[in-house]
Amino acid sequence: MIGHSETSQARALGGSHRPHLLLTALSLALLFPAVALSQPVRNQPGSTMQPVAQPSRTSSVYIGSVMALLATFEDAGILPPEGTPQANGIIKAVIQFQSAFLKSTHPAIRQFFTDAHRVTLGPRAEEVETAFRQTGWSADTFDAVITAGHTNNVWNAEGLSEGFREFNIGKPDFDILARLYEESRAAFSTQGKTFQQVYTQRRREMPGAKSE
Repeated sequence: MIGHSETSQARALGGSHRPHLLLTALSLALLFPAVALSQPVRNQPGSTMQPVAQPSRTSSVYIGSVMALLATFEDAGILPPEGTPQANGIIKAVIQFQSAFLKSTHPAIRQFFTDAHRVTLGPRAEEVETAFRQTGWSADTFDAVITAGHTNNVWNAEGLSEGFREFNIGKPDFDILARLYEESRAAFSTQGKTFQQVYTQRRREMPGAKSE
């Protein structure tokens, strides 16, 4: 169960968003233990990824980034009704892809994640990767991952689907996030905003924000 303080915090953060949606995100985060990492990733020989944040910060930081991403989709007006299989599938995908990129030691997943940043962000790639390991999803990382996932034949890479399967996700789950990203960008464009601007603002309002 979610503690009283977490429940009060989520309600306070709900603002114009559906507060129950944020509570659902917290609840499902507890059902998918990978989001609240109890152990840091241990480096493999030749690995470019470093250990994630220590356990004292993981729950607040990584759940906060999930909540911020869901709130951004909510701002775009594209989330299905709460409690539906569609809504729960979105929450699961947001949580589990973040968990896979944080925790998986599978070479294919690590290579995909690193290449995604390098191709999309160039000289900023290492900086953004490091920030992800410390605080979870950012607009830059989400864009890099979605862009990379659309690359021809990327899902045919040896071991990639197998690696994601360990986190109970696959290409259909990725396609859900890709569609939401495309639709939210289009919605924000009509409002004179960008996905990055909206997500950055929502992230400041959620648990684990840098100002905390």
